[in-house]
Amino acid sequence: MSRERVKIIKTKSGNRKNQKSCITIAGFCRALKTFSMSVGLTAVCMLCTLWAIGAGPDKNAAAVSNAEGLKQAAVQAAAAVEHKEQINENMLVPMGKAFGIKLFTDGVIVASLSDIYTKSGVCCPAGDAGLKQGDYLLEADGRKIENNAALARYIGQSQGESITFKVRRGDREFDAQVQPVFGEGSFKTGMWIRDSAAGVGTLTFYDPLTGCFAGLGHGICDSDAGSVMTLKSGEPAEITLCGIVKGQPGAPGQLRGFFTSDDSIGGLLENNETGVYGRLDQAPAGSAVEIIPREQVTTGPVKILVSIDSRGPRLYDAVIEELSATPTKNMVLRVTDPELLDAAGGIVQGMSGAPLLKDGKLCGAVTHVFTDDPTMGYGIFAETMLEQCRAIAQQSDKDAA
Repeated sequence: MSRERVKIIKTKSGNRKNQKSCITIAGFCRALKTFSMSVGLTAVCMLCTLWAIGAGPDKNAAAVSNAEGLKQAAVQAAAAVEHKEQINENMLVPMGKAFGIKLFTDGVIVASLSDIYTKSGVCCPAGDAGLKQGDYLLEADGRKIENNAALARYIGQSQGESITFKVRRGDREFDAQVQPVFGEGSFKTGMWIRDSAAGVGTLTFYDPLTGCFAGLGHGICDSDAGSVMTLKSGEPAEITLCGIVKGQPGAPGQLRGFFTSDDSIGGLLENNETGVYGRLDQAPAGSAVEIIPREQVTTGPVKILVSIDSRGPRLYDAVIEELSATPTKNMVLRVTDPELLDAAGGIVQGMSGAPLLKDGKLCGAVTHVFTDDPTMGYGIFAETMLEQCRAIAQQSDKDAA
């Protein structure tokens, strides 16, 4: 038991009478919890009893009192261990709650390129320098790019001098020199940029072992570039659903909602092709259920747990028609529930991340709707999202250490 507090007992004259180590209750509980994991509650209680007996007749009453307190601490420690063991690695809390997402990118993304009309002709300096839609601009002349506004000001003040951008394209980083030109009243580079995104999605599950959540079942992509946006920071937020745009063939529907407040309910850790992951400020209510390994998922009836109105998450009938071993689009789903078909036409945007439950166990999440048939869509295996969630949580804990 390291670094425990030591109490010095003094006589009335101030001289040290003796020195005894006095272990703090918190420290004792931590050590006792570890000990009880190794030898069990019974052995701990026997140890406390023997300690009281060996205290001697003159100290027996106090020792017995202390032993009772230690025994109670042992019971609490063992209960905590037992609770941890009961929530094993195959247990997750399915959610199905609609939530808002605010995401800020690492640098700014080139959403599109456009021509600039100048006195000498039409040109696109960014395109001429080799920049492409979907590139991330991280630095300008060695200065970190914080947001759209900061970069726009820097370009506007360039007076036509070349700017060296640090660019990330996929896994590769390189420098590109762009020379702004004067056109339409200011210096421009011919690129539209974006530094954030916001939207509505559905929380898939909460992992009691890591305290992390998973949602969406697919990454948040730039609407123009089509690539998954690199996360700088972001947060989940409470939303209020206020309606549904019903899906039609050729026109996917969507859940409509607005941010309830400016307050977040946690923080985002990752945005990748399998979903968004993060931590919640408060663990959600609900019971944990088993997860079905991907190789044990079968076709047939399934329940979609999703929020489509103020009633919150509810179960709706669907069928898994096909299974695939592709990285993310693992299932083909068909909605069969009359209520969901009547209200939404099937799957709509905003349902991404809705948990799929088969025989009361979590097997996956809704990810996409078919554009030509809103009654159908794709799903991802829950195990794939859990693997990502655990890896991201472990890296986050490592970075914070």
